[in-house]
Amino acid sequence: MNRLQSILLSCMLLLGRPFAAGFEPLLKTDFARNPVAMGWELRAAGDQPFDGGWVEARGTPQRRCLVVRSGYWQTPAIRVRPFHFYRCDCTSRAEKGGLWSAVFFDADGKEVVADVYDALDGSADWQPRTFCIRGHAAARHVRLRFHAGDQPLWLKAAALEEVDSAAVAEWADGIAAQNPALRYTPPEKRCSRLPRTMKTLQQGGRLRIVMLGDSICNDTANSLYEALLKRVYPRAQIEVVVSVRGGAGCQYYKDENRVQDYVLRFKPDLVIIAGISHGYDAEAIRSVIRQIKSHADCEVMVLTGAIAPDERCREGYFKSSSLPVSQALENFEKFTARIRRVTDEQRVEFLDMRSEWNEYVLRSSRPIEWFLRDPIHGNSRGKQVVGRILLRYFEPQ
Repeated sequence: MNRLQSILLSCMLLLGRPFAAGFEPLLKTDFARNPVAMGWELRAAGDQPFDGGWVEARGTPQRRCLVVRSGYWQTPAIRVRPFHFYRCDCTSRAEKGGLWSAVFFDADGKEVVADVYDALDGSADWQPRTFCIRGHAAARHVRLRFHAGDQPLWLKAAALEEVDSAAVAEWADGIAAQNPALRYTPPEKRCSRLPRTMKTLQQGGRLRIVMLGDSICNDTANSLYEALLKRVYPRAQIEVVVSVRGGAGCQYYKDENRVQDYVLRFKPDLVIIAGISHGYDAEAIRSVIRQIKSHADCEVMVLTGAIAPDERCREGYFKSSSLPVSQALENFEKFTARIRRVTDEQRVEFLDMRSEWNEYVLRSSRPIEWFLRDPIHGNSRGKQVVGRILLRYFEPQ
């Protein structure tokens, strides 16, 4: 065994699982060396200064680790390819949990809005963690970040490698196995307005899906549902473009030629409009659909927003709306019916994701926090729920 093989074997044993065949690790460290010398950076979060360091690892003599009490540790920039999949393995502990994120950068070094955020569940002991990500359509580099929670986060190993869709699907299966079974039965007449999408899935070819919306749309895309679809439709080449902006819905995208900037420039075969930030304005969704259909030969699907609890959505809308309370309440309560009417009139596909999410969470007998990383957004378990609803919807009838 040569020196390189010995190093790789040591890393595999450290992380508890082998690297995927055919791919070289892009990042691997047990923090034996000073991470700053390896390009890691300490960053502040908001107004709070960074508080952390490179210290001796508790319970593992002669070993060192990272700790962060405020802010986050950030890896060096790592080269990635659009639409390719990557797996991050790390070993961490944080009694009240922490956060992990992947932030992409384009060819000009500009940060891409569509990032990946997830929770690190609380644990008093060292625990191995695994997350999978997709290289954004505009990405050239990625930086991984490890964020402090209410208590310090400790990190004693980290690795990143490219993997294939089969490995991602296997990872997703493991996350979904932590949840109660999904009993969703999609409608029999589904996908009737997506004939070309279904033909490409079944017969093969490239299917580029643009996900348009807000951070909830981003979470839905970050379920990596295309890896699950690839298992069902192995001949299809599915590319998911995440085109989002925090707190933005169709009332934002309909103006100032934003449909061109956020949708048409990616040359989609299917556009999925999703999220909770449309201002309960069904006519704004109609406007975006019309603009897409008038300038692109693609199909369109609209999802109602999921994940964020209803009471949070209602409270946020009432606080931001200038309408009388009675009118705001009517908009909130009738929004789904109005979207359905718009999609019927525009002859585009419609999935009431909100109803399916609410029913699943209710039947799960789990607290809503089981599926969330913060009061609004999903963790890996929550993302797998919406991702698998989409899988069921697109599966053969």
